[in-house]
Amino acid sequence: MANSFIRVYQEHDLDNVKSRLLIAGDLAADCGSCRELGLDISDVQCKNCGTVYKYVTSRRIDSNQGERFKIVKRIKDKRPDLIFIDHSDYEKLMGQKKARDFFGD
Repeated sequence: MANSFIRVYQEHDLDNVKSRLLIAGDLAADCGSCRELGLDISDVQCKNCGTVYKYVTSRRIDSNQGERFKIVKRIKDKRPDLIFIDHSDYEKLMGQKKARDFFGD
């Protein structure tokens, strides 16, 4: 039987994810840690800050719901070593964290 992608929820430290995240776009990627633009998805580490990536996400999965799993598969085929993070979950949690940091717990 063929393997399929299924969303699995796991606890992760948000600061650790942000500091080791590669954000894949249509043509290039950017570093979640220093926001360096124009990276290649095959880059193991950031050319600017030296971050070694452990996680990957894509903004495209939010805007292309029908192709969500095709996008994930394409990225995982290129970078099977990275843990795929859902972009909308990541953005929502980062927004909540910024609000908590600003207003205090």
